[in-house]
Amino acid sequence: MPLPIAEAAVEDLTRSHRELLRLVDSLSEKDWERPVPYGEWTVKDLVAHVTGDMSPGWAGLILAGVLTPQFIVEMGKGYDARTANAANVEERKRWTREDLRQMLFEAHDAMIDAALRLDESHLPVLEYVVPMGPEYELKVSDFLWRGWHDRQHADDIARALGTEWAPKELTFAPELERKMRWVVLSQDTFLRALYSVADDAWEEQALSDGWTYHDVAAHVSSNEVRLQTRLRSALGEASPQELAAVNDIEAWNETTVTERRGRSVRQIANEFEAGRFGTMQVLSRFTGETLGNAVKRGDGSTVPAAEFVKLLSRHTSVHAGQLVPAGRARRVG
Repeated sequence: MPLPIAEAAVEDLTRSHRELLRLVDSLSEKDWERPVPYGEWTVKDLVAHVTGDMSPGWAGLILAGVLTPQFIVEMGKGYDARTANAANVEERKRWTREDLRQMLFEAHDAMIDAALRLDESHLPVLEYVVPMGPEYELKVSDFLWRGWHDRQHADDIARALGTEWAPKELTFAPELERKMRWVVLSQDTFLRALYSVADDAWEEQALSDGWTYHDVAAHVSSNEVRLQTRLRSALGEASPQELAAVNDIEAWNETTVTERRGRSVRQIANEFEAGRFGTMQVLSRFTGETLGNAVKRGDGSTVPAAEFVKLLSRHTSVHAGQLVPAGRARRVG
């Protein structure tokens, strides 16, 4: 008999996948070529990405008996989603829209089959911890839930249909390029956490100070402007008035979070992705020399810009971790 958590994960994925397929079927020929904010992919590229590798995924690894704590650690070392995603999409450039639509239809079949074959003997493996970033951990059982990925990219397609966007290639100083993996990873894992939150959990209290899960997400989405101001201070571009505003931390947090109460998941994600792209634009203006310039922090201290890049990635990761208890997998588990 399938595990209840696997059945629930499959139901969630099936529902999200059905909505994604419905959206893809509504696209015109011109829509497929629209660029997706805030990157370099078209809608066609994005569909190629969502199709994935057609594999059984984590459930398949569990059934194969290879998913050990050591395997999880080794798998995470050096993994760069930018490289993997780019290679996957490039490989499918020659595919037609019809090919992609058919592959998308079948994309999760192997994963669903494997998930429904899990039984009670696999429960210990489902409890293994998977480090995602600073103060952000998942369990293997969370990886049975893939509906978040279809929900996220359905919103990306909707954003492409409603936004005029011209792709902008960003380059970074060699000294910074090594750190960009963590910037991108923290963005990706926050969006994963955001789109995993159960619909009925948003207004529950998440933190001891009274913030709800929605407040945590709203804080992260609004915070990119503050990050950009701090980075611009290292470039000599931030005015004293701008710094004073972002340094009044309690007032800033209260104002920005209150303004965003009632916003949808898509609206929060839209603001976050636009803001993170803006942060990357500022980072692209740094050189090897200016990365040593001081960024002014809220407590009056300063850190080199290169060090601040690690701190901003950590901040995003920590708040993503705070959303995990509201995830659909945790509610069923």
